Amino acid sequence: MSSEYVPVFLPHRESEVKETLKHFYPIIRGEKGLTKTVIYDGPTGTGKTAVAKRILLSLSEHASLGKFPPLTTSYVNAYELRSKFSVFRKIGEDVGLRFPRKGFSTHEVIAYTFQTLSRSGSNLVLVVDEADMLVRQKEGEEVLYVLTRVGELLSDVNVGIGLIVIFRDFQVSTESISNVGVRSSLSSTVIRFNPYSSKQLADILWYRVEKEGAMRPGAVGSEVIEMIANTFGYDHQRGGWGDARMALKTLYYAALRAENLGRGVVLPEDVREVLNQGILPTPFDEEEIEKLQLHEKILLLAITNILLMERDKAYVSIGDVEFEYEDLCNNYGIKPLKHTSIWERVQVLKNKGLIDTRVSSMDGKGRTTQIALPQVPEVEYLGINRVPLDVLKKVLQESIEEELRSAH
Repeated sequence: MSSEYVPVFLPHRESEVKETLKHFYPIIRGEKGLTKTVIYDGPTGTGKTAVAKRILLSLSEHASLGKFPPLTTSYVNAYELRSKFSVFRKIGEDVGLRFPRKGFSTHEVIAYTFQTLSRSGSNLVLVVDEADMLVRQKEGEEVLYVLTRVGELLSDVNVGIGLIVIFRDFQVSTESISNVGVRSSLSSTVIRFNPYSSKQLADILWYRVEKEGAMRPGAVGSEVIEMIANTFGYDHQRGGWGDARMALKTLYYAALRAENLGRGVVLPEDVREVLNQGILPTPFDEEEIEKLQLHEKILLLAITNILLMERDKAYVSIGDVEFEYEDLCNNYGIKPLKHTSIWERVQVLKNKGLIDTRVSSMDGKGRTTQIALPQVPEVEYLGINRVPLDVLKKVLQESIEEELRSAH
């Protein structure tokens, strides 16, 4: 389940693979004396590095079988290798050379590396990851300048280069580049990696579990997969991360927790525990609970109670929540709100990030794109994905009781 693992197939990213390979076709078939540059642009966890590494692995495998002319692949992480010398030393090592840390100038490393490629008749496909870090430094601009102009700088070298440069924010990062030539070289093909939707994240998780055997059959169910996918999925209305890396990490640590507790099945409570331990940038905050109105607290407690009773579920219907809410109001001796007012409080809890929502299919003909309207509550389901339920219940009960005591 490691997020660093590169799967054979990348759900919802095959078009980006094909587009890159199409752009690199002259390099792959052995043409010399040219550089083809492709920019990958998108936030963390959207598959940029996975796609780039998948391409390198595929090309390396095919080249080793003699399916096309000699080709060398190299991967450089600019966050880890922050100097011009260390970047080109890594490329040289991938070419098959060994440079000591001292004794060679950067220029010598560059020259030996590309002369070796030229003599062997091999082209190069290179990935420069975390380029946002690279372009913040003067040496970083020089690295990109050399890579995009090898033929001009080394007249005795005849090599074709396919260059993938990965940015988290291409537009912002390139604004800081002072070298006009470098900026021009990076203005070619830009492939945008958009955040994954909840459905796409669910596909990715299921593929890793079922097709690649990351977990044994039956160890994780649809409730957990959808719970994680909905937590991290991007939606045009509510936003979100769209981060596959975090979704995979969450499933991994939830499975680890279940295993440590002697269970062979991952439950929603495992996911909640993992998320509350800091996987998400916004962990559970008791002060946020205190700021809620009384009926919002009771409604949140109703959701919590039902989820505690049905531990194998990540979501419960709004109808069941209303019944539990009414029972709690009767127990506390206060008048429950009407349906429309309850629905309005659900929106408040949702907007504060205290609950998550899922919408079921409507008569098999389609899906709603947002939380159901008050008149069709049967398609609306509520869940609490980021907080351990027993902790939340205790905090809510104490807060409600304290508020009721203060009111008398």
